[in-house]
Amino acid sequence: MHILKFISIRLWMLVLLVASPALSAASTPWLVNEHHLPVKVRFMLTGAVDPVSNTLPAVLEVQLEGDWKTYWRSSGEGGIAPAIKWDESRNLQHVDWAWSAPAEFSLLGLQTFGYKGNTTFPLLLTVDDISAPTQLRGKVTLSTCTTICVLTDYQINLDFTPNALQANTDAMLAYNKAISRVPQKVVAAEGAPPVMTLGWDAAKSQLEVRLNDTNWQQPSIIIDGEPDTTFKRVSLTKSETALEGQQLVAIFNGTSWLGEPEVLGKPLNVTVIDGERALEYSAKVEPKVITQENTSIFSIILLALIGGLILNVMPCVLPVLGMKLSSVVAAPHLQRNQIRQQFIASALGILVSFWLLAGFILILKLTGQAIGWGVQFQNPWFIGFMALVTTVFAFNMLGVFEINLPSNVQTKLATTGGNNNRGHFLQGMFATLLATPCSAPFLGTAVAFALGADVLSLLVIFTALAVGMSLPWLMVAAFPQVAGYFPKPGRWMNIVKVFFSAMLLLTSLWLISLLASFVNVIYLWSLGAAIALIFMFFMAKKYGAIAIVSSVGILLSAVIAFSTSNQWAKPLPTDLTWTPLDQALIDQQVAQGKTVFVDVTADWCITCKANKVGVILQEPVYSLLQQAHVLSMKGDWTTASQPITDYLQSHNRFGVPFNIVYGPNAPQGIALPEILSSQRVIDALKQASSMPKEATTEH
Repeated sequence: MHILKFISIRLWMLVLLVASPALSAASTPWLVNEHHLPVKVRFMLTGAVDPVSNTLPAVLEVQLEGDWKTYWRSSGEGGIAPAIKWDESRNLQHVDWAWSAPAEFSLLGLQTFGYKGNTTFPLLLTVDDISAPTQLRGKVTLSTCTTICVLTDYQINLDFTPNALQANTDAMLAYNKAISRVPQKVVAAEGAPPVMTLGWDAAKSQLEVRLNDTNWQQPSIIIDGEPDTTFKRVSLTKSETALEGQQLVAIFNGTSWLGEPEVLGKPLNVTVIDGERALEYSAKVEPKVITQENTSIFSIILLALIGGLILNVMPCVLPVLGMKLSSVVAAPHLQRNQIRQQFIASALGILVSFWLLAGFILILKLTGQAIGWGVQFQNPWFIGFMALVTTVFAFNMLGVFEINLPSNVQTKLATTGGNNNRGHFLQGMFATLLATPCSAPFLGTAVAFALGADVLSLLVIFTALAVGMSLPWLMVAAFPQVAGYFPKPGRWMNIVKVFFSAMLLLTSLWLISLLASFVNVIYLWSLGAAIALIFMFFMAKKYGAIAIVSSVGILLSAVIAFSTSNQWAKPLPTDLTWTPLDQALIDQQVAQGKTVFVDVTADWCITCKANKVGVILQEPVYSLLQQAHVLSMKGDWTTASQPITDYLQSHNRFGVPFNIVYGPNAPQGIALPEILSSQRVIDALKQASSMPKEATTEH
């Protein structure tokens, strides 16, 4: 019964306690089972009858000696909750239990919840007639354990007339004390967002609990509601986002004696206990793909290290790292100390760049602006600057700056390829800036956690990202002798230089294409063609006519590959019909029983393009998204868009790609990981819309 009913009974009891003499009320003596002497039980009526609701508070007192304990309403992985079976009782309608906040016990890896010492269970009896003779005949079944467990029974026999009872001071005090320790139920106000959400990932057998309240210090969280199912917490974190406010996020592994738990769509209770504060929440379990498997700060730092390391092999960064290694091969005369200094300088450039990014994001957060990974690519001036730098680097690899330019200009443009440590430092910064439109595995989780965390956590995580990305550079700095194992310089070096120069030039052309959202496309084609012609001119000048043929072949291959990128894996029809992102339309479609697939993307996001080419435009996902009951919706974040930024942050995301599936079975949405797989998308579509199994396998 709702805790408010128990509170109203307490007020009525206080009135009776003041107005009535402290005479004996109906109660049993202390009951003992001769086969289990460490436990005693007593049942007492308070005498405070409520004539409006026909209710009568009572208490079941249990005295436990030593280390003996009994159990809460959900005992956990062992034990049985106390119960009373009422047989041949007269004038008794039903009995409601209220459960005080339990303690947590662990033995041999098993987790249980219950009580030690003197324990009181508050009960509320409802009778048919408060003036009629009442007969209580009940059997208390109590499970108590230490290193062994004993199941004992105790018989209750009481005869009384409710309105003839006198107040029992001891029973009233015991009842009030026990009720004060019962967790208070929390219910969201009408029209307000839910105070708690529960998301179940069937693939991982994990449950995510999100509470819009982080006013907890060291909370113990207990989940109950589904018989024979227990949940073990694997992570707990606090987060703060612009729209969701304060949140407590916990992830649990679901275990069951009967195998895979069936919790989807069912209500669960979540009890949070922290010292003297205890609250109870309830919600139905929604399907969800959980991407943050472990969100402790140490695990996030590890993910940041790995994500930063993987950035080095992404197409954004690899040309810069390759250019750095080729510069070492091209200069075999360098001493180990020189090599070490160069790579340390580049690593410092990476570190400083990440710190600058962190500072930039902090400024945006403090001023209430949009924040996200790669948002600087929404600025045409930044894109133009990066295109200029990559073009300079590409021509520098070809030795273009060996021509007689004014010495001061030549120094500014070409020192990044020389032995000046300042140039190597700038190379590291340049590599970091190029990395921001890429989303590597593990990177999204770390960045999302950092952008939603406090200032210190953000700086620590961005530092871990920088260290992870600079690991290859630091390895060469730590062991410069590895340069001795590289092949000796020769004609093959010209091929390497041309290869990396072409990669950088393609990066420049890609960056120029991103300006299509800001500049007339004709101007961009003209600029791209001019850069390509200049590239071929210097190729011919340095390597002869055959180089022109090679460079033309490379550029034509790149253009063909880019223009046919949607057909790389298999020939496919034209692109999907996308509807602009609209939260109101999502709610409307879901209410009509339809499924909505949302793709938040940007032209400068390489991972977004990989997801589209490798998964979204491939079978069987493509055909599933073409079905009549599925609506494909796109949010274009290429340029700054406050509605899309708000939408991302409402899902605790701060960058793209972001994909989520809504449906009748998932009105809150099933968020997908940054790097998609066909099976993940199919599973989410199936969970959200309850599609028949054959619909997801016939292709």
